[in-house]
Amino acid sequence: MAAITVRPAVPADAAEIVYLGALMYKSVGAKPTPHWALESTSLVKERLGNDLYGVVIDASEGGLAACGLVNIVPRLPRPGRHAHRAGYVQWVSTAPHYHRRGYARAIMTALLEWTDEHGIEVIELHATPVGRKLYRDLGFVVKSDNIAMTALRADAAQEVAEA
Repeated sequence: MAAITVRPAVPADAAEIVYLGALMYKSVGAKPTPHWALESTSLVKERLGNDLYGVVIDASEGGLAACGLVNIVPRLPRPGRHAHRAGYVQWVSTAPHYHRRGYARAIMTALLEWTDEHGIEVIELHATPVGRKLYRDLGFVVKSDNIAMTALRADAAQEVAEA
């Protein structure tokens, strides 16, 4: 098997990243809209290199085969932690015809190496059922010392959350 080349995402990749993000959202039943895609493309272009870091794998036929992003957010430290920033991984997605080639693992490994290099101690994500094994293999755990909870506000409150 050929080596997988992962490179940092650049603003010119934004539209392809959003396309792959839309595929990931569709896989879990969300319905990305053209408005969402335009807004997301603009935000990815604007934020890459600031509070957003991304990596991609180029497709042999052009475009992207896979991507992943990590949002960097300020966070008050808790006892035993030194970092004042945390990471939230989003949009780890591989184009369907590139599945089962190790691309998601390569993307996640590159993101975790980058966060390690930048002293980010806490990395969070939401896993799809397909991604859970990979994330566990990479050291992610389901926390048992508390329960993650979400409040849906404004327009998001129309969604139905599980109790």
